[in-house]
Amino acid sequence: MSPKVNEAAKIAKIHYIYQQRPNKERADNFAKRKLGRLGYELDSSNTDKDVLTAKRGDNIHINYTGTDVSNPRDILSDAALAVGLQSKNKQFTDRKRKTRDIMRQYDKELEGKADYTLGSHSLGSSILMNTLKESKSIRDRTSKAFTFNAGYTKPFHESVKVPKEVKKELDKKVLHSRTKGDIVSAHMSEQVAFGQLAEYKADKDSDLFEKHSLDNFTNVDMWYLIIHFFLS
Repeated sequence: MSPKVNEAAKIAKIHYIYQQRPNKERADNFAKRKLGRLGYELDSSNTDKDVLTAKRGDNIHINYTGTDVSNPRDILSDAALAVGLQSKNKQFTDRKRKTRDIMRQYDKELEGKADYTLGSHSLGSSILMNTLKESKSIRDRTSKAFTFNAGYTKPFHESVKVPKEVKKELDKKVLHSRTKGDIVSAHMSEQVAFGQLAEYKADKDSDLFEKHSLDNFTNVDMWYLIIHFFLS
């Protein structure tokens, strides 16, 4: 069963905490415990600080982490997407390749019956969008994708535009969730290259960090869900 929006947000938050654990064994144990509460199992062999893979029945959920401000590589990736040059960035291409490899593995294990979903936050969401734009094989396999406060600028928007027939396909699969007032995803309020956009109003006293946080999507009643997105 595919994750609900708030479940995808919770998995993304688990991945952030996983990312900060220096010991993989302890990080895996933490993720297994937290994912278990959502009915998921951790695929440790296909999980690292960049990509987390979780299994629930036939659903294979792949999550991309966002920016680690202590990692220069992530800062370079942020700069690349800001000016629309992410296709030349190694982190973008590496995660696309890893996603394709994971899907190929599960195609064999589940004999073509896997239900693939993607999730992400911030920089990870930008990587997710670029991956769907550039890889037809990943796009075709993905049933739903969830982004949260995606890194999104006008140059990035122009760089991830897709043909009309592809946009029509992705509009049914991709749900972008953003908090009003979040500066990282601000350009989304003006235009989105593909997918449906749902906006949530943060608490009036929230600062910029809090508006960008995944807590906006894990701890609230998801009243804004687009019903047809889940019924399509």
